[in-house]
Amino acid sequence: MTIVYIDDSPSEFMSLADGGAGAIKDFAFENDGPNEEAFAAAQTADVWLFDFFLVKDPHDENGLSLFQKWKATIGGRPTTVVISSDIEKAVGEPLGPVERHHVVAQKHGVEWLGKKTKETLDRVIELGDAADFIAKRIELTPIEGKQFGTYDPAKLCFDVLNISRDAEWANSAMRQIDRARPPREISIASSTTAQSIVGWLLSHVLPYPSFLLTDRQAALRLELTPESFRAITHAVASSSGADTNHTRLNACRYNGPLSKFLGPRWWRAAIDDLAWHLSQDSAGFRPALQQLSNTVEITWLTQSEAVLISDADLVETDEIAEASDCVRVTDEDFPANIDPAWVRVSSARADRKLAAKVIFEDRELLEVAE
Repeated sequence: MTIVYIDDSPSEFMSLADGGAGAIKDFAFENDGPNEEAFAAAQTADVWLFDFFLVKDPHDENGLSLFQKWKATIGGRPTTVVISSDIEKAVGEPLGPVERHHVVAQKHGVEWLGKKTKETLDRVIELGDAADFIAKRIELTPIEGKQFGTYDPAKLCFDVLNISRDAEWANSAMRQIDRARPPREISIASSTTAQSIVGWLLSHVLPYPSFLLTDRQAALRLELTPESFRAITHAVASSSGADTNHTRLNACRYNGPLSKFLGPRWWRAAIDDLAWHLSQDSAGFRPALQQLSNTVEITWLTQSEAVLISDADLVETDEIAEASDCVRVTDEDFPANIDPAWVRVSSARADRKLAAKVIFEDRELLEVAE
């Protein structure tokens, strides 16, 4: 795995690393210079990492303009990240919550961007590991006359995303992955092979409920609070027992590329499969779930139709409400195959911008009866 990093002063960001930095080849940017060594390394790198402000004059070269030059000259590019100590000034707008960084990144033609922090550096290293892993696992069949190839969807599921071939829920997961619209054609250039799949995971899968779920979404499907779900999964992961349902719960955890990027993720098909098996227990669903860890006090959901409440940025929170008290919202950045988020009716009534995001079918619920 190789990450090529170019900055006017790369040592500042590199000093934040406590592991994985050996894969980063850092280069000091030379204003009006050829930057030949960095460019040569970039041609086979898994990730390009650019500082935005390469020179003091904002009208001169910056990370995004250099990125476009490299991309045009090489004829393609790998997964790309832009960073800055003042990233919001660099891109001209607030980044918002980390779950929405991909939206701003896409506007600038890259996969990710962030401030010069340790959290960003850790994510860059994880991106490098993911790109390297995907490139080594995906097998492409070239399309005649094109610089692209196709792949076996089953191998994407088993060899890249790490679904267990023995899992009872594997076929359900594969159907859900297909509905998430993975890229159908991928560049056959070795350094760019993984870019489209990494971009798909970052912009269509990890930020939204899809075939992968957050702790919150998984908890809802098991009828308990997010806090209770986290406590159970931690207790089971720390347990030395070999109970069948323990094994099923542990198998629900996603451990493919970018598994830690935005926090833990869980296979939707596996969580539903676990719920079905628990419901078949002679003691009943809830007692069987409680038996996963008797040291954890579970708080069960009381709503008849529970939904997760999102904030004004349409990012889910731990708050749970009754669906009848809420409306569904979405915006132009939500992938077409993703279900809308939920906000309270009262919140949408009080926020004009939020009200504008309410889907057509729910807008009448915003009207206040006189």
